[in-house]
Amino acid sequence: MSDGNGATIDQLVARQRPGFTLEQPFYTDRAVFDFDLERIVMRQWLFVDHVSRIPDAGDYILYKIASEEIILVRDAAGEIHAHFNVCRHRGSRICLEAAGNVKSLTCPYHAWTYALDGRLTMARRMPDGFNPDDYPLHRCHLRVYQGMMFVNLAEGEPTDFDVIARDLDPFVAPHGIPRTKIVHVERYPTDGNWKLAVENFRECYHCPSAHPEYTRVNAYVRANDAERDGYAETIEAWNDMAAAMGHVVGSVHNNTELPEQPHGAFRQPIREGYLTLSKGGKQVGPLIGDFEQFDGGEMMAVFGPLFYVYAANDHVCLFRFTPMTPTHTDVVLTWLVHEDAVEGVDYTVDPLKWMWHVTTVQDTRIIGNNQAGVNSRRYSPGRYSERERFTAAFTRWYLEQLGGAAVSEDKYVETLCID
Repeated sequence: MSDGNGATIDQLVARQRPGFTLEQPFYTDRAVFDFDLERIVMRQWLFVDHVSRIPDAGDYILYKIASEEIILVRDAAGEIHAHFNVCRHRGSRICLEAAGNVKSLTCPYHAWTYALDGRLTMARRMPDGFNPDDYPLHRCHLRVYQGMMFVNLAEGEPTDFDVIARDLDPFVAPHGIPRTKIVHVERYPTDGNWKLAVENFRECYHCPSAHPEYTRVNAYVRANDAERDGYAETIEAWNDMAAAMGHVVGSVHNNTELPEQPHGAFRQPIREGYLTLSKGGKQVGPLIGDFEQFDGGEMMAVFGPLFYVYAANDHVCLFRFTPMTPTHTDVVLTWLVHEDAVEGVDYTVDPLKWMWHVTTVQDTRIIGNNQAGVNSRRYSPGRYSERERFTAAFTRWYLEQLGGAAVSEDKYVETLCID
């Protein structure tokens, strides 16, 4: 396989310089994008949505990624199924709306009909010897974890999600995500390659100049710009305080058992006097999960490069990055609060979404400008700064997944972090 200029993927990978951004074809070329899908994206456990999106029997949603569509549907017994949205007759799409409620899955082309679990139940006027059991819908690997639905598009056995669950449970479970509800979803169409979106999300070198609101809320940004060692005392004091409340502190990283999907989590203080991630740090919802009091901390869980959970004591924000084309990424944010919270009484959407909404609007513009510059014939790989070491580590991990030289364990650990 080669890019549009004749270089093979192996040649492109081999000539990348450590500590530099990737060459242009990695961000623009269709062949490279397709290779990304095959080697990386389709092997990942990909977040789709919160389970509350399909609460009743027959409820379904479509998950779209690149040229694929997956139907997630709940049956009468409450079980959730995931199927490729491809009829086994002549390949037509079956579900044409983004969401709905159905008693069965019926192809609009020739009316082949499937039960919600994917079994073919009706195919008119087929020849003798036709066995409907041979033509169920193609299943997609599915895992429901802590109230969140994940799919894996691999043809064979997928990555062991139990490893991810084991490592992240101590950090994710206390937030009680299965006992939350969706209060707002916003889509941020982003005119940039998926790697540009991920690279941007993994560094805060740009935060002081590009994200004044985020920088104002998160004390670690200024601390990292100055002397990180000086902030260590603040973290240590907060760790002691939060641990005394019985709350989890510290971090976890696992990059060796599942190198194809490095994952991890950490908690840290927001800033002095701030209860939560909001303007002024004021409470924006009822306490969630196991929390009985605010500790002024924030939690980030990393499920590989394309999904992140960011949570405070009173709300959760889910970040989904979905590669769609070589130069377009679908970015979706979902905000969750306690399932019993009442809008207008316990929370108001605008203050709840404020920080991450304004930050993501800014990031969408930043990534679009980045892609526009990368498209130029004058673009050439640039040197990462010291504040972009985790982004540099991500590109090293990415190149290894495409078949490049092995990356040492300490570099894997860096891929989990943002700075």
